[in-house]
Amino acid sequence: MSKCADSLVAEQMSFQIEGGGSIPTSALQFYIKTIDNQTAEKWIIKWHYSHRIPTGKNLSYGLFTADKLYACIVYGIGVNPYEASFLKVQSVVEIKRMCRSEPRLAYPLSRFIAISSKMLQKEYPYDCIVAFADPEYGHEGTVYKASGFHLHGMTNSEWHLVERDGTVRHRRFAFRYARRNNVTVKEARDLLNLERIQTQPKYRWVRYLNGR
Repeated sequence: MSKCADSLVAEQMSFQIEGGGSIPTSALQFYIKTIDNQTAEKWIIKWHYSHRIPTGKNLSYGLFTADKLYACIVYGIGVNPYEASFLKVQSVVEIKRMCRSEPRLAYPLSRFIAISSKMLQKEYPYDCIVAFADPEYGHEGTVYKASGFHLHGMTNSEWHLVERDGTVRHRRFAFRYARRNNVTVKEARDLLNLERIQTQPKYRWVRYLNGR
């Protein structure tokens, strides 16, 4: 049994599961429960460096202390339709966003991942979880390693768009504008005052359900 699974079992033995699917996680009144997308979106906009939540079907969990939200994790299907076949599984779920508020409290986010992923398995069965760490923002994936993930190489560099104020936009932002307004992608970038930049490769971290 993995370290993450041992941790979860120990906590479940020490604390009873509350109604509504929430799981108390420590004597410091921390607990985890499902949160709605609106709550998750507000939290991500405030505390995550991207300041936006990905589109698509998402399942979100909150880490609370007393009745106050401390951290949020958003799971969902990634934008790459070939991700499952690339990882040689039938189904894969991605950690799309995870962040906490300040100041830091005495609760490791690696445990948050371990417990919330167990809860997720009951709602959305999956074969593995993938997460990406962005070195441009100083992230290497230490929290994923502590949660039992293994480094699965690096992604390819991507092209993104930057506004004059430094806001980073996804590369499809100009494409969607071009399609709506019947202009070329280059014309869309010029009209939106966007500059193309090439991003660094990201660390790809993977944890298979069967532990392989």
